[in-house]
Amino acid sequence: MKKIITALAAAAILASPVFAKENNINKQPSKANIIQQEQTAKQLIESSGKRSTEKVKLEELKKIIQEAVEVYQKGNEVLFLLAHNKIDEAKKVLKELKEKIAQIEKKYKVERLPIDAVITEISGVTDIKKAEKLAQEVRKAIKENDFVKARFLLNALRDEIVVETAYLPIKLYKEAVELADKFLQEGKIKNAISQMQVALSTIEIETTIIPKPIAIASLLVEDASKVYQKDPKKAIALLEEAKREIKLAKVLGYIRTEEEVKPLIEQIEKLEKAIKEKSATSEEKFKKLKKSLEKAKEKATQTH
Repeated sequence: MKKIITALAAAAILASPVFAKENNINKQPSKANIIQQEQTAKQLIESSGKRSTEKVKLEELKKIIQEAVEVYQKGNEVLFLLAHNKIDEAKKVLKELKEKIAQIEKKYKVERLPIDAVITEISGVTDIKKAEKLAQEVRKAIKENDFVKARFLLNALRDEIVVETAYLPIKLYKEAVELADKFLQEGKIKNAISQMQVALSTIEIETTIIPKPIAIASLLVEDASKVYQKDPKKAIALLEEAKREIKLAKVLGYIRTEEEVKPLIEQIEKLEKAIKEKSATSEEKFKKLKKSLEKAKEKATQTH
């Protein structure tokens, strides 16, 4: 299990300037540094798990609403000032907070806004034969009512990306903030503090589980689509691995039935044939396969 940096911290890192090391700036860069070596099929396959997780992380970062993050942080600032008896400053910040809430309410017109995300990568068994054997043992354990053993074995059959997204329910947050402001105007500091604590506790956590084998298959198909014209063998090697990942997804239970797997495998095999024959239909087949994999990923993704 590997935790990825939270979205807020990652956003800060992405936003910060990066300075190159001062290392003989007059020296001409070598040819090897200028030309980026093209990755082999094996290298792309080996890095596909990490790249698929990075892709999810970037997608989640794009969803974060920065204005909502600032509204939540400003609520924390109000609470801090109240707790330190800086009442006049708290009133000023609280006024700014109410104005900002009104602005984002008008701008986004949604009930809740994403303010942070934590990505966790869970890597289990990726060998299909081992996974099949474990799956059989799980079924046997359940049949024998040995749920303790079944739970232990099921953990090994997890290969997924878990996204925990924090949402700010803007209406509830606004109500608590306005009540805190009312108490503050009445001089009821303790009540105002309590209401700001309520406001900050309105955050809702939503967990999304993305099956990594399907995410990897999608990424490998994307890789293959970029090289199939100049390097057909490399493209086919990538598609073969994508096919293996789809079969693994079925064994791990992310794809439920053989009827769902069969069309995907057939699409890949038809695409491989088109690439070998240098068919003009290859590009269209790639588009169709990408859409099919996206649908399969959406269907297999679970949100709680």
